[in-house]
Amino acid sequence: AVVSTQSTGAEKAVCLGECGLDFSKWLCPTSTERDEQKAALEQQIAFSKRFDLPLNLHSRSAGKPLLELLRKHSVRGALLHAFDGGRKAINQGIVDGHYFSVAPSIVRDPSQKQVAMTVPRDRIVLESDSPGLGPERGVTNTPLNLKLTVTSLAELWGCSCEEVARITTENALRLFPRLKRIIPL
Repeated sequence: AVVSTQSTGAEKAVCLGECGLDFSKWLCPTSTERDEQKAALEQQIAFSKRFDLPLNLHSRSAGKPLLELLRKHSVRGALLHAFDGGRKAINQGIVDGHYFSVAPSIVRDPSQKQVAMTVPRDRIVLESDSPGLGPERGVTNTPLNLKLTVTSLAELWGCSCEEVARITTENALRLFPRLKRIIPL
């Protein structure tokens, strides 16, 4: 990855991402490739700190190494997108002050349900992740499917869809304060 050190446009950005680590065996089979990904992420972390931008982070088969790298660089309040770490890693992310996103795949993915039930409500945000992570595997996802995410969270949390929308919107605005410049409230 190439990270520009120019500030052009950084003041207009809401966050830096999606960046992160993907250690799936078919994509990253060697330790050298994993080290290269970590080095690139360290550059992205430095950039996010320089411009005071929260990180939107991807991790596939890399939950523990991602959290270790964030801790090493004192990163707090990042968004862990589609996090696939186990309960222990989720709890570490909570302790470290991170947020977790839930996508429409919650209707079919037990790991998304685990995130929704483990993470405190004030640390969960919605994401479509279009065209991926839809309610049906192999079918193109759209932002319209966020309705399914809201409905699923309302059922899991035992509250109304309106309450889920309120909570997750407040969380997104807290995580990404620059959104307030863009979204009319």
